[in-house]
Amino acid sequence: MKLIKKQSIAILFTVAVLICMVGCTGETNDVAPVEVPVDESPATRTVNVSYSFEVANLPEGAKKVRVWVPYPTESEDQDVLDMRVIKTPEPTTVSYDSEWGNGIIYFETDGSEKDFSFAMDFVVKRTEVLKDINQVAPSELDDIDTKLLSQYLKPSKLVVQDERVERYSNMAVDGRGDNTLDRARGIYDFTLENMDYNKNIPGWGSGDVNRVCLAIGAGDKGTGNCTDFHSFFGSLMRSQEIPVVFEMGFPLKDTSDGSTITTEGGYHCWAKFFVPGKGWIPVDISEADKDTSKKEYYFGAICENRLSFSRGRDILLTPAQDGERLNFFGPDPYIEVDGVPFTGFTRTISYSDG
Repeated sequence: MKLIKKQSIAILFTVAVLICMVGCTGETNDVAPVEVPVDESPATRTVNVSYSFEVANLPEGAKKVRVWVPYPTESEDQDVLDMRVIKTPEPTTVSYDSEWGNGIIYFETDGSEKDFSFAMDFVVKRTEVLKDINQVAPSELDDIDTKLLSQYLKPSKLVVQDERVERYSNMAVDGRGDNTLDRARGIYDFTLENMDYNKNIPGWGSGDVNRVCLAIGAGDKGTGNCTDFHSFFGSLMRSQEIPVVFEMGFPLKDTSDGSTITTEGGYHCWAKFFVPGKGWIPVDISEADKDTSKKEYYFGAICENRLSFSRGRDILLTPAQDGERLNFFGPDPYIEVDGVPFTGFTRTISYSDG
């Protein structure tokens, strides 16, 4: 079934345009290495992607199975050139959640088949994001209607705002003045200095800022993967009233030799913060932690070696799920069996350069 590509701008970037007018289950794959650009010309990459998952052993007596699949959407750094659902047990619908603009493929089954599968192919053109981060004069930050950005200043269930977050945020921006970019850079550096990319300590991967704060408060470094890094960054930024958004995606290794890479599971995430007059500025702090030679690059840039599946936290799907809001959405599907979350599936992504 051919899906129609929706030519609309998600809420995130609609807000950015309006304001500029007035002024992997664990991260198992690394993003491919990048070089700091010398000519300021963004790199591009076109990728053929096959996305699939297998559901096995639905509970006995299951009566209603609901399935939400992340549908890649367009943005300044991602063009969806073609999308085809090639295998689905039931007819699908495509919708967009009202809060973040995330694309969602949805279908239901009656549970009579204990095993079923879903697969889709799509082509994505990714563009490297290179933002001009020359300093913005404080006067340029005046008279901006912050209500337009209130969605990106709210805490979430795990990306909390409390006294500890405020204290660490103030430490991070100490001496940085009123300049938004300077304060954001202070928080970026503070996150790098006080966190360690480490998946050996239980509790990593959910982006639980309380867990990170407890470790730092005990004199240790916060640990975890990309989710934990960017959740902590998001909490500190919001404490300074700097709008920030979490983006969830999938890392791409090099397949320019004609190879195809197939991976079960895995994900990668990053963040963007808003500066009046400049728009959304990307950061990828966990990648900067893995390779400190890219520390300058990943403040204001993200490479083209990734797919984007969703944005936001505490996500309310469309149609609404019966369970709690999702911590984040994708690349995994979200499945409910008779109103209860179900994780008995294996998700696979295969890709090659187009």
